[in-house]
Amino acid sequence: MTTHTVYLRQGLEVAEISDHEWRISDAEAAALGVPPVVGFILQLDGMFEVTQIGRPGRRTYFRSFDAALRELHG
Repeated sequence: MTTHTVYLRQGLEVAEISDHEWRISDAEAAALGVPPVVGFILQLDGMFEVTQIGRPGRRTYFRSFDAALRELHG
């Protein structure tokens, strides 16, 4: 998997893994020894699908990228 761009937003590390997929990590969790990846965001037909680590099979959908990030921030 090739990562293109990494930046911080809403206190989370956002790594672009394609032009419509992002891996979301919590940098502070890594410092505590906790797995840092909290989820993934996939853009589908104008919506943003969120898959959270630890909640298999559950998908939530948002109209904006920022709303999707807020779901993973908690």
